[in-house]
Amino acid sequence: MNTLRSWLHDLTHLAAPLRRLGLNIRRSRWIAIALLSCIGAISVGLIALSQQPVTISFLVRALEADQLQILVDEFEADNPDIRLDVIRGPNAADAVEDLYTASFLLGDSPYDLIFADIVWIPKFAAAGWLDDLSDRVSEDDLADFLTADVEAGQVEGGLYRMPFRSDVGMLYYRTDLLEEAGLEPPDTFEELLDASRTLQEQGLVNWGYVWQGLQYEGLAAGFVEILEGHGGFWIDPESLDVGLDQPEAIAAVEFLQETISSRVSPPGVTNYLEEDSLRVFQNGNAAFLRNWPYVWPEVNREGSAIRGQVALKPMVSQEGRSSGACQGGWGFGISANTPHPDEAWRVVEFFTSE
Repeated sequence: MNTLRSWLHDLTHLAAPLRRLGLNIRRSRWIAIALLSCIGAISVGLIALSQQPVTISFLVRALEADQLQILVDEFEADNPDIRLDVIRGPNAADAVEDLYTASFLLGDSPYDLIFADIVWIPKFAAAGWLDDLSDRVSEDDLADFLTADVEAGQVEGGLYRMPFRSDVGMLYYRTDLLEEAGLEPPDTFEELLDASRTLQEQGLVNWGYVWQGLQYEGLAAGFVEILEGHGGFWIDPESLDVGLDQPEAIAAVEFLQETISSRVSPPGVTNYLEEDSLRVFQNGNAAFLRNWPYVWPEVNREGSAIRGQVALKPMVSQEGRSSGACQGGWGFGISANTPHPDEAWRVVEFFTSE
């Protein structure tokens, strides 16, 4: 404003030259005032724009979107300057990975955060799609997480994913059906088959055991558990020998084949993803289900046909063998393309805090 007064004062000294040019000094004053009004309006508009919340977007499997909503609401209430755009994707982890990958390959990824499965990180980090988070988090902070979860997010000395939740495969079973048939929860593969057949023969359930049989990552995870339960191995971490031609591995494959040939599992199980097997179990059509921890709130939610009638235990194994459980997990990485890395980190901090 002082600058404007000075400018208007200077105009009075220019009155005579301006009149010779056909301009009126009073008209010039009004022009100056009009210009000032425009500048003021633009400034107010820019300030208003600067106060608009930043939007941070990420893609998740549709089945997890509802479970995350309570955290989204809490975050937005505590951080009014940031809005979260949670995009619902397909339920298959492989399909979500493909969507993230395609967005980066096209060079215009709309995602600020990457909600990543544990096995994606080496590829995403090597491609330069993720920010290194090492400078944003201390060793003391990382000590609060499972060591394996932290290590899964590290690539060549960098940290590219903060753990959000851990997964481990487990066996869900119908407590009401076992009680009605006078059966105990199975501990071995043979007991699982026998209990399934008994429940089917008594007409208590259509199918005994459902699992993920489609050719994708979920099948590999489930097979590792069956393989471990038979005492076998896929790749020896020390010698790097492959064990898939060993008797234990063959026995693991034969068990899965038997679940289908004996009709303990439905023929369509070879096309099942996690959600397909859960649907059969939750609708009351199977007694046993191999799946991940997310199933627990799903089967116990209001309106579930089997609410309060489900328990869980470690996966069965051969007599005298240890139970095998595939550890997975999901976490947050920051897209290297995001224009808002600091705001994205605030989201990561909130979602991965206690």
